[in-house]
Amino acid sequence: MNQKELKKRLTELEDKLIGIEEPRENCIYLNCESQNSFAVNKFLFEELRLRFVIATGIDAEDCFEVIYHYANDRAGSMVNLKAFIRNRKKPAIDSIATFLPAAEWIEREIHDILGIDFNNHPDMRRLILADDWPEGVYPLRKDMDSKIAQGWTCKTSIRPSKKSPARRTIPMKKPILAVGPFHPLQEEMEFFQLATDGEIVTDIDMRISYNHRGIEKISESLQFDQVPFLVSRICGICSASHPLAYVQAVEELAGIEPPVRALYVRTIINELERIHSHVLWFGLAGHFIGYDTVFMWAWKYRETVLDLLEEITGNRNNYGNVTVGGCREDIPDELKPRIIKDINFVEKKTNMLIKAVDDDPILHARLKGVGVLSYEDAVKFAVTGPTARASGIDIDVRRDESYAAYDQLDWDVITRPEGDVFAKVVVRLLEVVESCKIIKQAVQKIPDGPVAMKVKQIPPGEAIGRVEAPRGETFHYVRSDGGNRPVRHKVRAPSYVNVPSFKASCIGEHIADVTITLAAVDPCYSCTERLAVVDGENKVMHDYESLLRMSREKMDRISKDLGVEKLKLEDL
Repeated sequence: MNQKELKKRLTELEDKLIGIEEPRENCIYLNCESQNSFAVNKFLFEELRLRFVIATGIDAEDCFEVIYHYANDRAGSMVNLKAFIRNRKKPAIDSIATFLPAAEWIEREIHDILGIDFNNHPDMRRLILADDWPEGVYPLRKDMDSKIAQGWTCKTSIRPSKKSPARRTIPMKKPILAVGPFHPLQEEMEFFQLATDGEIVTDIDMRISYNHRGIEKISESLQFDQVPFLVSRICGICSASHPLAYVQAVEELAGIEPPVRALYVRTIINELERIHSHVLWFGLAGHFIGYDTVFMWAWKYRETVLDLLEEITGNRNNYGNVTVGGCREDIPDELKPRIIKDINFVEKKTNMLIKAVDDDPILHARLKGVGVLSYEDAVKFAVTGPTARASGIDIDVRRDESYAAYDQLDWDVITRPEGDVFAKVVVRLLEVVESCKIIKQAVQKIPDGPVAMKVKQIPPGEAIGRVEAPRGETFHYVRSDGGNRPVRHKVRAPSYVNVPSFKASCIGEHIADVTITLAAVDPCYSCTERLAVVDGENKVMHDYESLLRMSREKMDRISKDLGVEKLKLEDL
């Protein structure tokens, strides 16, 4: 629906709201008390059919806030429901995961970091905190800062018992197949428990956050122009997307529009990154199913793209080029012919890969009908990017809420209706071709002029930045109090919503198909990590020797529990 129709429908909520704000065009904030949030959320999702993006938990000192973010994609707008929780001693709000599975993880996360209870939530186990994180300590509460400043030290960090509510793995009744936390198919740590009936998977449980990083908390200690360097390290392959989403939020707060040339430079870099990511994934996908020729082809052609990124920004990854108000580095005019030449080469080789996939009956037999994520399940789990488009959901932030120079260029959004692994392969390969088209147009149309402008001050307020990263929509929410640092910075990477969809796509599949179904969404587990284990005295908790000692002690405990002879490192 368009924005006018949306506003008209929102009047039906007047009795449940305490205010409606529209701080800028195409961005609406609905304010309500916590007891009305369930009904309003249900209306937004089920009646208005808005797409759930994420929720942000905030300690506003006088109360807690939970902001539910929804996208009205066709109008390119955001609707944000801000629910106020007045009881600071026992903060609670009704869970919406009962009708919206996509909210399950974020509600668990908000409980971890702020201690807000979600009534009727189906599974309130910890999500992102370590098992030995002390109960009742919530790292993003504002009083944590004052406690640490006063020299507070937590002395309650102990290893939980098997019955502890802090334990993040659960027993499952049927035979269990464990995948991870370390597995050749996964570049990073992630733990899956597959309940099986013979060869068929009947249930699946996931455990994330083995790498604890304090991105959102660290951001609050950095100046606005320092944060891009931090968020570029959320994911090496998305090290252009995260900073761009962040700076777009800050630029919206400041009410500034970067120079037009900077918008074209941002477009070129982000599309080079998309090609890099998709081609890398395609090579790995070939390796996982035993098609190593594809692996070698794809990674060879990927080098061409990385060389261009290094030529433009000085880095193959973590480019560090985007800044509030523009770009740090320009694309010199003498580099344009090489960009066009190299992109023509990549496009030609991509078309060769597309033909290889299309002509190979073995790939069709192995990938078609496998790991199907239906349109309905894709909506419920709020998936994004190629994962969503391969299930027939026609969304793309580059088109729906156009940014950079995308609205000045001719390109198509690629979708497929099947929702299987093969569809995800096709979508990504065809998107590489579209990215080549975008880059060539942007290079030819890039105007003269500066690539950056001075930004003196960020005023108070809140804003959202969204970017279509290679894996899907990257979302950054930034709140300012008028100082030189954000007071709240929420990050949601696409994998955070794509990964839980395994609950829908893997159950009922053969065990042999689960691993390629997991890989098909191109999960980035580092993107889903949130918090760091901290010590109240700001001391180093573990060095190399202590970590090695802890590892050996854990091996001894496992050996004893299993009743096997003591394991020795030198025997492994």
